[in-house]
Amino acid sequence: MCGIVGIASKNNISKNCYVALEKLEYRGYDSAGIAGLNGNKIQIFKKQGRVQCIKEFCDNANFKTAIAHTRWATHGKPCEENAHPIVSSTGECVIVHNGIIENYLEIKQNLEKCGVVFKTQTDTEVVCNLIEKETGNALEKVKKACDKLIGSFALAVLFKGKNEIVIARKSSPIYVGSCFGGNMVASDILCFEKNAKYCALEDGEFAVVSRSKIQIYSSTLKKVKKSFKTIETSGEEIELCGFEFFMEKEINETPAVLKRIITEYQDKEKMQSAIKLFEGVKNVEIIACGTAYHAGRYGAKILQETLGLSASAHIASEFRYDKNNIKENTLAILVSQSGETADTLRAGELCKQNGYKVLAIINSMESSMSRLADVSLNIFAGKEIGVASTKAYSAMCLVFYILARYLKNSNFDTFEIEKLADQSKEVLKVDSKIVDLVKNASRVFFIGRQFDSISSLEGALKVKEISYKSAEGYPAGELKHGTLALINGGTPVFVISTDKNMHDKTMAAAEEVRSRGGIIILISQKSFDKGCADFVINIPESERELAPLLSIIPLQTIAFETAKAIGNNPDKPRNLAKSVTVE
Repeated sequence: MCGIVGIASKNNISKNCYVALEKLEYRGYDSAGIAGLNGNKIQIFKKQGRVQCIKEFCDNANFKTAIAHTRWATHGKPCEENAHPIVSSTGECVIVHNGIIENYLEIKQNLEKCGVVFKTQTDTEVVCNLIEKETGNALEKVKKACDKLIGSFALAVLFKGKNEIVIARKSSPIYVGSCFGGNMVASDILCFEKNAKYCALEDGEFAVVSRSKIQIYSSTLKKVKKSFKTIETSGEEIELCGFEFFMEKEINETPAVLKRIITEYQDKEKMQSAIKLFEGVKNVEIIACGTAYHAGRYGAKILQETLGLSASAHIASEFRYDKNNIKENTLAILVSQSGETADTLRAGELCKQNGYKVLAIINSMESSMSRLADVSLNIFAGKEIGVASTKAYSAMCLVFYILARYLKNSNFDTFEIEKLADQSKEVLKVDSKIVDLVKNASRVFFIGRQFDSISSLEGALKVKEISYKSAEGYPAGELKHGTLALINGGTPVFVISTDKNMHDKTMAAAEEVRSRGGIIILISQKSFDKGCADFVINIPESERELAPLLSIIPLQTIAFETAKAIGNNPDKPRNLAKSVTVE
């Protein structure tokens, strides 16, 4: 999940590399570093900690060709020694890497037999020294080394005395483009200047980026011509705009996002290609990870109830290895905020190999997942920087809802979903007493039934991600099967009850919690009986299927406010990164 930047220009691009790394810090922030050409020598500076730890160096450096990196640690603990860029044993080349090399130990042992002494705990150092041992020009050396690697990687390689950067890609996203008076490589297009020309490298492709040109090569090193697109990303999307944290900003953007989705998909034609994929389909397999998986569970339930389809949600990392997943007349739906989630991509590739039609529901139409899928639906959430996904979750769920309604009835009434966007503004604030309760608790539970059980899972995940509290979500009926043993005096239990038909049964579970000393925080529609609740969060009256899009917002807010009260950075939770591009 690391972030990679490289620039070759006629100008001093040291500060440009730093600014680009700042934009990539959502991908990892264990350490940061930069390597650039200083005459015929390579100069390296790296530190443990956030990207800002290299700012002073970048402000004073004078590199016209450089590579830079912000790290999310996989092999080797976070420390200066293991920070990238990583240099080869003789200093001939230096590399930055995003990915995991699965056969690095075998290669390392062979290199040690040849006299290579390793200085880090990283798999990346193995790649660097392997490149150095190969023969040929710079590109050929990288190609020969990559042929021996098993795993995933995006590599940017700088050779001593050469004003060019060699790029390789396998299963990790990387883009090349023209900007800053030269040419650039980066893990995300948001690093490029607005109006810059860019393109994505595909698996197995290589590139050589110099000051004057970008040359792309196939897996056999044949030159490839590719079309370049123009960057249209708004800079405002990656600014805090008066908020202290991106997560807070993004929660508050949810009403606007919901309105945008309604506007974009008001016309059925915008979904027509996706609707056609359902022709003749008997089974729907929804595949995702983390928050997107919870949105997938919502989608599966909507499709089941609305269309009577057999629809199931699967965790991507498990789906790939499950037997009997391959069925006739099946549509696979991949769900991802980034469109680069490694496990979901690999599962999608498996589906394609087995003849599935593939629909992607994503937030990045320039992503690998979009290129893999037969059809992609944009969730129109805008750039989401906070590691804990918020507005994107609501957006994914709403796109599933609209898709299901169009599949059922092409002329359905949009009044309820139009009302939803305004209603969501009413639930952005929460009682500080509830935040204090969660802050001081050792564990927190979330329960609900049907759609609300999905909200309980997502609410618990948010608390875990940024507050580091032990938090679990359960179907309310499962309390009696073990979980009640963990309830004691003062344990906060969020009871999510937005379904009138399920409310009495859910409140019966709440009574069981209360009788064992648990504290009940009820989230329900205004008209519902409040029963034994100690605290109540009212959400506006809405359709049963849409209520979860309202109830999740206060849960996101509580997680955010709790993390802030504890002193955690909600945007940069420990050990996590935004885009999980390794398996």
